[in-house]
Amino acid sequence: MYLALKHLHLTFVALSLILFVVRGIWLFMNSSMLGKKWVKILPHVVSTLLLVSGIVLAVHLHLSPGSQPWLLAKIIALVVYIALGVAAFKATNPVSRKVFWLVALLVFAYMVNVALTKNPLGFLG
Repeated sequence: MYLALKHLHLTFVALSLILFVVRGIWLFMNSSMLGKKWVKILPHVVSTLLLVSGIVLAVHLHLSPGSQPWLLAKIIALVVYIALGVAAFKATNPVSRKVFWLVALLVFAYMVNVALTKNPLGFLG
């Protein structure tokens, strides 16, 4: 059961990253694809499934953010990642868009590194 949950969660991690990168590229190209209904909905569906799979995995492993500092760090980073992603797609200044998007990708990389190392500092430590 653990492996199935882990692989499901990792699948949603990959899909989330792919969608974020593709949407960012479309944003910088001023692509009409960003206006498509499925492009606006799919990332939210994937993100919801990613979050749910992460919660189910944590419950299955009896992990809590209070007792696992690395998990708390991931949750805080997730909130920062979401805020940066929203800022990237809402910003009107093209330079700001790119900066927010790139920093969001760095935060995403930090979250992955924290998950792999179980160290709340991730690659910062």
